[in-house]
Amino acid sequence: MLRLESERLIFRDHEPDDLEPYCEMESDPLYRGHQPVHPREELERSFHRTWLPRKEMGLLATVFKEDGRYIGRTGLYPCRTEEGVIVPREATLAFYLARPYWGRGIATEAGHAFVEHGFRDLGLLKIHAGMNANNDASIRVIEKLGFKWVRSGGDSTAQWHDYELLAP
Repeated sequence: MLRLESERLIFRDHEPDDLEPYCEMESDPLYRGHQPVHPREELERSFHRTWLPRKEMGLLATVFKEDGRYIGRTGLYPCRTEEGVIVPREATLAFYLARPYWGRGIATEAGHAFVEHGFRDLGLLKIHAGMNANNDASIRVIEKLGFKWVRSGGDSTAQWHDYELLAP
């Protein structure tokens, strides 16, 4: 089911046919960065448990219109407090794209679509974004979208940045 669209992208619920490109993306060590590549069985289990069930708000399958291929997942998911309580009218933006689609402005396009959707259609007041402090490309995307740095943290093995964007 189509949920949202941009110039080059379709955002929809995950489908069983997305399993292969999902596993291919998640098995790419460069895509995984500092995180380990998980065994295929674990990837399949995660896909079926986490990505196939439809959610009211969550990351959607991202499809590149030009070739009709699943290229990752993008979207807004509920923002939660440290205690796990959902924060009303706030969400977190995330984008995970397969490496062959990096450097093409796709993350910026996807982010723009979801920021607009979040404020216009969902009535959000604030959108958060967090990323690995060494992910310069994601930092550039978030800053292009107008997000402002809020805080950083972590330790010598994994450092992160948090950003936020307030409703216009």
